[in-house]
Amino acid sequence: MRQCLKSTYYKNTMTRNYLIILFLSLSIPLFAQKFEKAKNGKSFDCVILIHGFLRSSKQLKNMGDYLTDNNLLVFYVDYPSRSNTIQEVSKSYLSPIVQNNCISKFNKIHFVTHSAGGIVLRHFLKENKIKRLGRVVMLAPPNKGSEIADFLSGYNFVNTLLGPILMQLKTDNSSFVNNIGTPNFELGIIMGDSSNDPISSMIIPGDDDGKVSIENSKLNSMKEFLLVDRTHTFIMDGVEVQKATLQFIKTGTFK
Repeated sequence: MRQCLKSTYYKNTMTRNYLIILFLSLSIPLFAQKFEKAKNGKSFDCVILIHGFLRSSKQLKNMGDYLTDNNLLVFYVDYPSRSNTIQEVSKSYLSPIVQNNCISKFNKIHFVTHSAGGIVLRHFLKENKIKRLGRVVMLAPPNKGSEIADFLSGYNFVNTLLGPILMQLKTDNSSFVNNIGTPNFELGIIMGDSSNDPISSMIIPGDDDGKVSIENSKLNSMKEFLLVDRTHTFIMDGVEVQKATLQFIKTGTFK
């Protein structure tokens, strides 16, 4: 009896190991073939994701996974937002990703940004011309600044704590964000109208997402604008937001 059980165990183990080896032998060549096509720019587009102020690329992981599942190769820009200006982030963190991973390797280079990541991208594309530039989706961007930045930057210790980007996101006409210029790329903006930060919403005039007013997210040059029932912090995790982002990248419309 014991010998029989032992024999059955070994058979089951061998069968399981065989299936694992078979799966790997089939999947690895397919993945390699897919990546090789992507490197040659024959079948795939590149999407670069840029996180916002006081955030990291982890906040965009769900969005990145969704785009990856839909045959887009995703790269993340990770930067320390409290110790760099928008110009420094653009030059030292975004530019290497574009140059080393996407230029000349893909059909198109698209961008998806969250919050201040959109401002980083606006500066980068003003300073750099990309021949294969695709489409851009900005999630909750403070394109005309944020009243929260106005309020917080009034305290010296906060400026010291949060770094130079805070001042650059102010709403006054002389602020950095209001002097970048008009974007000339194909742009779709997705903005939330829900807030889980009542104190910030009291500071912000009009409807907002808890950090940015709906009006201040807009640009005259945007191709399309989509309003969703999401907060600023978690807008990228909305299923409808992920679907709309992919739709715009593929077709140039949220519809």
